[in-house]
Amino acid sequence: MPDKVRQRYEKIGRRRVLALLGVGLALLFIAITAAILTMGSISRDTDAVERTLQRQASIDSLATSNEQISAGRRGFLLQPDPAFTRVVREASSDFEGEQKRLSDLLDSRAQQDRLEEIRNLNSDRTVIIDRMFANPTKAFLDARGSDFNIDNGVLITQDIREIAKEMSAFEEAELARRNRAQLQSLVQFYVVGGIAFLLLIAVLVSAVIVVLRYNRDLAKAQVSLRDANLGLEEAVQSRTSELMRANEEIQRFAYIVSHDLRSPLVNVLGFTSELDEARKTIHSHLAALYAENPDLRDEETWLAVDEDLPEALGFIRTSTEKMDRLINSILELSRQGRRKLQPEVLDMEELTENIVASLHQRAEDAGADIQVHSIPDVESDRIAVEQIVQNLIENAIKYLSPQRPGEIRVEGSSAVGTVRVDVIDNGRGIAPEDHERIFELFRRAGTQDQEGEGLGLANVRALAYRLGGTIEVESELDQGARFRLSLPAKFVAQEAVT
Repeated sequence: MPDKVRQRYEKIGRRRVLALLGVGLALLFIAITAAILTMGSISRDTDAVERTLQRQASIDSLATSNEQISAGRRGFLLQPDPAFTRVVREASSDFEGEQKRLSDLLDSRAQQDRLEEIRNLNSDRTVIIDRMFANPTKAFLDARGSDFNIDNGVLITQDIREIAKEMSAFEEAELARRNRAQLQSLVQFYVVGGIAFLLLIAVLVSAVIVVLRYNRDLAKAQVSLRDANLGLEEAVQSRTSELMRANEEIQRFAYIVSHDLRSPLVNVLGFTSELDEARKTIHSHLAALYAENPDLRDEETWLAVDEDLPEALGFIRTSTEKMDRLINSILELSRQGRRKLQPEVLDMEELTENIVASLHQRAEDAGADIQVHSIPDVESDRIAVEQIVQNLIENAIKYLSPQRPGEIRVEGSSAVGTVRVDVIDNGRGIAPEDHERIFELFRRAGTQDQEGEGLGLANVRALAYRLGGTIEVESELDQGARFRLSLPAKFVAQEAVT
């Protein structure tokens, strides 16, 4: 074969392959960008839905406290009993606290105005209640001859109830709108992913066709390479057949997968696996081609197939695997929530010592000294309590300050019907504005230089709640932290409370 003809065919073949690889890379970049943007939109919609649900829960709690105040006040007017006084005081305190929490959650001017109306009405009712407690005998006598239907306190309660209903209806409409937006984002994700997948398949098929035509032209131009070309065509056909079978498997898999949380991740993982198979096909073909024809080797093309594409695919796979771990963690959290609790009397000091012993090597590596002081016994579920205490101690080890030797103390105390376990450290500390954030799913505070999915403290709070207890934090930046677990001395599961 004349050198000029051979060089012309080689040049044309390289240009076509590079052009198709360029198109494939461009499509891959577009697909990844679209996926990232869509996932960002889904994440924002999910945050909005979560915040709306928090507002709904706060409104419901506000309405419940409102009814408790009314019921307690009416009971006191019928029978001035200290028990009713306590009910009214506690419900009023809860009502005030929920107003503040709801005010921080609301981002609608109309909802803020409604909350302000409730705040003003509650102020008026507080005056009435204070007057009633100041002179209970007079209040009792006045109530005997009065009509509750026209009582100012009852009317205020009714007004608050109606406003709370309006606020709840507003949030329900907002939740429906956010859910629709989330669904639209998911549909957009599937559409973009499907289109990108089909386009990439088209590019890969076109690449195979170009390679086959290029080999056929070379075979016609140089008889001496005919046998090698025939073998190469058989290899390409075999790879193409494997690719088609893999495509069919992916399609059947995509048909079976239901629209749940894992669907986007499965689609992306399948998508990247398909790209990797295609890259391997091209890689194998080029390796065979370059082995037979060293003069055809193009380093830039080989670098793109051998290094750049695997690196990009590895990044996508790592990201999706991390998201899959998050989903698995949530499922594990859900399974923990369904596990039947088995209360028993726990020697908390021994339990804590065993946990510290299991974490000895980690503490030693971190340069931390852990001291366990006297902790009262408690009746509770062993597995749940162990998970809570271990998570708190592990966090204390993980977030020690590099500026000073680590000191961690675990100590206990008891109050009326309650056992407290405090985990105290001298580590990095937590900013006050992040005290609630750290207990939320996927939320972390401070510098993100430690591994974690943002689920540990959310699981701790959920477990503490199931055990009928609470978990709180006291901390300032660079001044350490105190996590306080409060549990009932006598086991009372939260789901058993009516």
